[in-house]
Amino acid sequence: MFAKTLFSQKIHRTLRIKTKTPKLPKSAHRCKLRRITMSVSLENLEKFATLLHKVQRVKRFAKRPNEKEFTNTAEHTFEVAMMSWYIASVEGHDLDFEKILKYALAHDLIEAYAGDTPAFDTIGQKDKAKREEAAIARIKSEFTEFPDLLNIINSYENKNDPESKFVYATDKIVDPLNLSMDDNPSFWKDSNISYQTLRNYKDSKIAKDPTITRIWKLLIEKLEVNLKRYFNS
Repeated sequence: MFAKTLFSQKIHRTLRIKTKTPKLPKSAHRCKLRRITMSVSLENLEKFATLLHKVQRVKRFAKRPNEKEFTNTAEHTFEVAMMSWYIASVEGHDLDFEKILKYALAHDLIEAYAGDTPAFDTIGQKDKAKREEAAIARIKSEFTEFPDLLNIINSYENKNDPESKFVYATDKIVDPLNLSMDDNPSFWKDSNISYQTLRNYKDSKIAKDPTITRIWKLLIEKLEVNLKRYFNS
């Protein structure tokens, strides 16, 4: 009986040793880290920085409260990213916050090559889709080493997940929110944009997310208290 017990313990130790996960040598970990940190070339980094610089030079048909200068796409992107994060956090949304921020940061990156097309520019809207498709294709060809960005752009354009719909809707309330905060609002008047035109363009797009729809209704209530203050008609 004693011999049998010793034999059983020996077999158990042998099996435990054989099934133990082998450790990689420290040199292997060092090689892996070295390969990752060496993968970004200065040339590619400069090329990506140039893309970001182009985004900063794109003027948008929008203004911040009490300012005369038009905003640029980079400034707008920052606002969309921070407002998306703020709203999702305060509302306690069960969404992927990393994906939300990536969508927000990349949502207008194509304007580096396609430019900004104002919502009410009927002429510019005619070839907007064509210009944006060309911009996406160009970014894909220039930044093949950054597949995560390309996947995010494609996913945002498709709007098949709640995060992309949330960011898309948030994007649509940023400009009217800013304009409603002006002490002497005249942008919509000067641009001959009526209240109904604004609603026709915004309502269906903002409806993609229920939370942003609720916030949009609050903003509408604010505007409707005194429509003549904001619009000619």
